[in-house]
Amino acid sequence: MCTNSLLELSGWKEDQELTLLLSLLPKDAAPSSKTFAAARPDRLDWARLLRLAEHHRVVPLVYLQLKKANYPLIPAELLRSLQAQYHRNTLRMLYLQAEAERLTRLLMARGIRVLILKGPALAQQLYGDVSLRTSSDIDLLIAPNDMDDAEHWIQEAGYESKSGAARVLGSWKWKDHHISFLHPHKRVEVELHWRLHPDAGGEPSFDELWSRRQFIESSGVKWRVQPASADDRTVMTTCTYTLGREHQFLYLSAHGARHGWVTLRWLVDIDRLAACALDWEALPLLMRRYGGLPAGGQACTLAAALLGTPIPEPLRPIAATRQAHRLALSALAFIQVSVPVSHPVSGPGANGTAASKHSQNMALTQPVETAPSDGGASVGSAVVGGAFGEAALRALSVAAGTAKDASSATSNTVNTAVSCIARSTTSAAAAVSGPAVAGATAVTPHPISRAYLLALKEPRYRLLYFISRLFPSTSDPAMLPLPRKLHFLYIPLHPLLWLKRRFSKH
Repeated sequence: MCTNSLLELSGWKEDQELTLLLSLLPKDAAPSSKTFAAARPDRLDWARLLRLAEHHRVVPLVYLQLKKANYPLIPAELLRSLQAQYHRNTLRMLYLQAEAERLTRLLMARGIRVLILKGPALAQQLYGDVSLRTSSDIDLLIAPNDMDDAEHWIQEAGYESKSGAARVLGSWKWKDHHISFLHPHKRVEVELHWRLHPDAGGEPSFDELWSRRQFIESSGVKWRVQPASADDRTVMTTCTYTLGREHQFLYLSAHGARHGWVTLRWLVDIDRLAACALDWEALPLLMRRYGGLPAGGQACTLAAALLGTPIPEPLRPIAATRQAHRLALSALAFIQVSVPVSHPVSGPGANGTAASKHSQNMALTQPVETAPSDGGASVGSAVVGGAFGEAALRALSVAAGTAKDASSATSNTVNTAVSCIARSTTSAAAAVSGPAVAGATAVTPHPISRAYLLALKEPRYRLLYFISRLFPSTSDPAMLPLPRKLHFLYIPLHPLLWLKRRFSKH
């Protein structure tokens, strides 16, 4: 494995704020005076550290670690800002937890099985406390055949559909994966999933997920596996469930990979999950069955390189492949162009953006925009200076060159695609970064490239993806509404409607 060498590169030390942030995130992190002394606190841009914590959506963990460290040079303004956000997040997560449980009881009382994805349920499962993770909405997973009934009862609960898109023929069941609802008064968004992922990829059936579900208690301290045969109506209407541990790894690694790992919170989830008692021997078989090897290897490589997460023995051959390292290389390029700059400051200093004490205090107390929700598929809210990206990319390039792939026939195609992605994303990062200057503004978000998304798929699912593009989508009725009896016409009209959408964007 080459991940140890990645952590020891001196180039990482040049981005002091990011290095300090990474040291605060692992499960067993215990920051001491030596940790802060190594980061040269007198030259740290504390405002940028705050921005990084907000962008990567890890404010609760950073706040508790800095508070526990009690280091005298940590600005009081920084701790106050983090504390305020921590308290707001705790209230928000408790509110989302209560609403998720209410909707779950509502649907289960009507005989609809529900699994809660991410959000408060994941916070309890992995962190043991809902306050230690952030979330912006509620994600519920149901069986595809229950979609019509679940949609009806969600609307009966006061939610309104955000999309309003018509479901054409039956292709929506395997081309799309969720629809969104918003409560106009509670301002809570609910995503109702009938699949874990879009684009006709491989994944377990709902029945398989349900058979391995895990019971989540509201206290957030204990959780246990609920037997698959427990279908008593009284039990079902008072319990909330989430994915089993092995399925959780499969889902979280694919979800983070699909979004380019642009927020470190997703990698922190992998770090916490790696400390759980999973059936690591069975997991590679599960990943191989559902095409999760590329994303799983990438997740292990990134978590080990950035957070020092130990890679379980059965997953080490997967993380050591050339494909896993090249996909990690691409993700680091996405992370690089997504990191925000600090607040506008003046004067020379660390990372080219050191500030006076007054300007730093102002920056620490100003409100800032939070990172996009999980549903976005874009990266790059602003530019970051420093050598983090270059050093990490060089390190992973070396790792990719020395690792041997177990399947050369498959990896050649993937490696070629990802090499092109890495070059293009690195060029994009260099083009938009430039020198750090006062008053720097955010750049236009860069979408995750289609080539990268295809590189995450195994060949069989890549072929299925291309076939799925030939079938109608929910965007077609929005451009050309037709009566339900004429929906079959969307099949020959789909290429024309696709071209119209394509050219209307330009």
